Amino acid sequence: MAQLLQTPLPSGRAFRGTVMPVCSSLGAAMRCRGNGQPLPSQGHTCARSTAAGPSNRYGRILVRAYEQGSSGPSRDPSLDGFVEVKVDQVRVNAGNAVVYLRILDGRERVLPVHIGENESNALLKEINKQRQMRPLTHDVMKNILKEIKFRVVKIRITDIVANTYYARIHLARVNDATGQPEAGTEVDVDARPSDAINLAVRFGSPMYVAKKIADTAGAPYPDQPATPNESATEIVRSVRETLASFEDPTVMYTLQKDLAVKEERFKDAHQMQQLIYHEMTHNALLRLVVAMETALSDGRYEEAARYRDEFRRLSANAQAEQRRT
Repeated sequence: MAQLLQTPLPSGRAFRGTVMPVCSSLGAAMRCRGNGQPLPSQGHTCARSTAAGPSNRYGRILVRAYEQGSSGPSRDPSLDGFVEVKVDQVRVNAGNAVVYLRILDGRERVLPVHIGENESNALLKEINKQRQMRPLTHDVMKNILKEIKFRVVKIRITDIVANTYYARIHLARVNDATGQPEAGTEVDVDARPSDAINLAVRFGSPMYVAKKIADTAGAPYPDQPATPNESATEIVRSVRETLASFEDPTVMYTLQKDLAVKEERFKDAHQMQQLIYHEMTHNALLRLVVAMETALSDGRYEEAARYRDEFRRLSANAQAEQRRT
């Protein structure tokens, strides 16, 4: 039977959730989920993980970090055009790590962010509260900020260029009397999302992503079941057929760019490169193709099938829209 947790939280509220027993034969992950009212922006609920069991053929490490938070009744101008996200899962497979950020817009989507192995290990250790003999890099960064009376107040994933995400870390001085950020002291710095997420988790700070990124790069929720009765072989064949049917708009731009470089028409080459960036940033079908290829090469067949199904749905909608016009 699942155990009931009840942990005191600020303002007289309490977290209530269930801890699913870990089954080594199924590779089940321990999970916690909150269902109360939004808490102050610094509030965490819980996070637990376990290594996947021997029958989990993908060899994944799953981490669920169900958190509760609130952006408050008023939002600052820097969050215009942004939506809040939470770390939902961290999956590691054969050295490849993906952080799934749950997009809190009620549409059951996640934003997959590929990060390095070191950054994923640091994130896993912090989520699971695994204390180290010596502080890791992100722990040192947190300690330095605390010593100079600053803290991370939020992070934002602001842009994506050629499948590379860009982020900003927002810092503010902490008032000794209230323990809250002082008005007018907030600054923000450029950062990799992997570092920004690691620091946000350590400070319990809210995370946001630009809505344009959520709309173009958001993916189906990983816990949604794949198409039933599909073997790995059938998924591989079907995904490859879907990939073969896609006409990549960047191919022609790339050929034109290479020709322009060869002929030393560098202005034209730059324009072609900008068109390639635009397609990779704004073309939802192209992003799903990249996600399918990555999932397939990593052996994440169920995930590849979900991307395939989403690709087919968007393609059908686009064709229907063309017929109407």
